[in-house]
Amino acid sequence: MNVKSLRRGITVVGATLVSAVLLASCAGGETTVEAPTALAPEPIVEAALEPIVADVNFALYPGYLDIITTNVFDIFTTANPDSSVVGIEGPASQTYAQLLASPVGSPNVHGGMMNDTLSWSGVNDGMWQQMTVESVPNLGTVPESLRNDAGVPWGFNAFGITYNPDKIDKIDSWEDLYDPALKGRVAMWPGYFDAYLMAAVAAGASETEIEVGIEAWAKAKDNIGMWITSVADLHQAIDAGEIWAAPDWLGTAVRDANAGMNLAFSIPKEGAALNTYQLVVADGITPEETRAMVSMVDLSLAEQNQNAAFEQLFLTPANGTVKVDASLATIRGLEGYGFTAQEAEERFYALDYEWVGRNTEMIKKLIENRLQ
Repeated sequence: MNVKSLRRGITVVGATLVSAVLLASCAGGETTVEAPTALAPEPIVEAALEPIVADVNFALYPGYLDIITTNVFDIFTTANPDSSVVGIEGPASQTYAQLLASPVGSPNVHGGMMNDTLSWSGVNDGMWQQMTVESVPNLGTVPESLRNDAGVPWGFNAFGITYNPDKIDKIDSWEDLYDPALKGRVAMWPGYFDAYLMAAVAAGASETEIEVGIEAWAKAKDNIGMWITSVADLHQAIDAGEIWAAPDWLGTAVRDANAGMNLAFSIPKEGAALNTYQLVVADGITPEETRAMVSMVDLSLAEQNQNAAFEQLFLTPANGTVKVDASLATIRGLEGYGFTAQEAEERFYALDYEWVGRNTEMIKKLIENRLQ
């Protein structure tokens, strides 16, 4: 089922590519969502290849401005000199709140980066325009099983387990974190839920039966020696041997291991949680603004940006035709992983983030009541 654009009841039909020059540069999830009752717009469709004239604000995660400016914004504005792009860095939660509160027809952000849970919340809140392979040709390079109806994937991260290799030989399963030998040596996230979802999966349940995962952790509660909210703090604690293992993101683990920290990483046998870095286009913007945003979404999936995101952020490319130099991202415990979309299909577990978005408060309360 296609994503519906419902927030303001506005149908916006835009263009896909910025010029024939950009067309020449282009290569080229099965979750369903029941949308609220409202009229859905037509998908964004391709119009004449005319230069775009638009001034847009593009939301970015903190630290991503230089990469996206060089590999997306500059290419777009060179092809469309009468357009301008402002990259606005901030957490996805901040961007989402600003969009939700923005006046009808004049959002302060026209789209950009969004995380899994909030991209699905945006579907339910009717905040995004629909994008397809017809409007974003490079979306065709993303393996179909890794696509979803909440945005356009442009990169993948694995949420697995980082550990100190001097303290632990290897980690094979999410359930290894319950080992009594790890009493007081595991760090957990109170506000990020993937580890509890994967605990349910490891127990043979669905991730939507998160109570199973939280109960498993309640039995191993003594192993939790630290509640964390910062990747930097976590990696320092693991490197120092204060914490021996914790659920964590592959990209930042590789970054800090390459910087000299004593870190190893495991993709457990049940899978690492698939974290999709989404791109969205806001509903209610003008056709020219839509053309600009969709063109930059397409550029984000082009080989130049995909390689840069791997080399600087250690994200697995969403573009399945891109082959990166995996030797740039060595980390113990993960020898042989090639950072390809095909490997993400095979080794990452696609969680139901639409369900997570609808049940966030319930999950928080379960964690507080049973584990904290």
